[in-house]
This record gives sequence, C-alpha cells and structure tokens, in this order.
Amino acid sequence: MYDHFVFHWRRHSRHVTVSHGTLAGPRMALWDDIAIEHEWSPENLATFARTWTREHTGRFRRP
Repeated sequence: MYDHFVFHWRRHSRHVTVSHGTLAGPRMALWDDIAIEHEWSPENLATFARTWTREHTGRFRRP
C-alpha cells in the first residue's frame, strides 16, 4: 500500500482525481471526479489537497 495521495487536476477542469502512489511511479486510482471550485493553479491544488487529506484522514482518528 502506498502512503502518498496523488492529486491530478487537468487545466480547465472542475474535477480532481485522487490516487495512491507517486508522481513518477505507479498509481492506484481511488476517487474520480472530486469537485473543485477554484481556478486552476498549483497553489490552489496544494491548498485543496491539504484540506481534502486532513478531512479524509480525520475520519479514521480515534475519539
């Protein structure tokens, strides 16, 4: 199992794809078509990815 999330966002798209893997290596697709409401930019993707990852992994925290 990979311990990295890879976010792929094509220019002019309003959806992000999330995979496990690495940027240069193999990936295992997890979720397609996650809506994103920002204008395309590396900074907006990084902010979105950090927020999404915190929310996603937060679901697995023990109370």
